[in-house]
Amino acid sequence: MLDGLFLGPVVTAVAEVLGGAPPGPVAIVGHPALARGLAARGRTLIAVDAAARPLRKLPREGTPAVRARGDALPFGDRTLGALVAHGAGDRADWEDVLAEWSRAVIDGGLLVLLDKVPAVEQSRRALCAGLAELRQRPAGRMVVTSGLVTAL
Repeated sequence: MLDGLFLGPVVTAVAEVLGGAPPGPVAIVGHPALARGLAARGRTLIAVDAAARPLRKLPREGTPAVRARGDALPFGDRTLGALVAHGAGDRADWEDVLAEWSRAVIDGGLLVLLDKVPAVEQSRRALCAGLAELRQRPAGRMVVTSGLVTAL
């Protein structure tokens, strides 16, 4: 119950952001509970997590689950319309992780970052990763930062 209480604002914010995503697959990396919340709203997506156990709770119909590390995605270059990812804020190798996440998204696609780091730091990291047209919003205890991937 508590997970739903704190996750509700995040699911709502991410669903709104994904409304503007270009066509193509949407991957949720590192947050299976968010994937469940978005799937419950009818969103088609691919859930990616390093642990198998949280992925078992996903709906079996229409939500493929992929067991993989977030810093080594099992997607080809420029194959996703959007990628929603959690957890780069507390990593020392955040630049490499953001580069990996951006690599998998088509040019003009969305990269949505979820974290509890300060909004200013999240913006700085998104800009360093080459994201354009940044938008940020608080959602519960998280900051949702979205931007367009640009292949410069």
